[in-house]
Amino acid sequence: METDLSFFRSESAQRLRAEGREQGLAEAREQGLVQGVVLSVLTVLTSRGIELSAGQRKLLTDTTDIDQLDAWVLQAVTATRADELFG
Repeated sequence: METDLSFFRSESAQRLRAEGREQGLAEAREQGLVQGVVLSVLTVLTSRGIELSAGQRKLLTDTTDIDQLDAWVLQAVTATRADELFG
């Protein structure tokens, strides 16, 4: 018994695979950007001698909103306490 695999070679199937790859790459880039900004906030705070509580660190590392992370990295440059970032 022979199985018809023509669909997997079809133009539609190839397009779906390409779209899936592109979506996966876009998601990976976004995750990498988020992780990079989180690391930047941690680096700035550490270099300034500002320590985070476990809750603050979890809040920072769980955040995926790039606008919020950008705001925190800018605030980290002038903050004197972690509370100034996280309210």
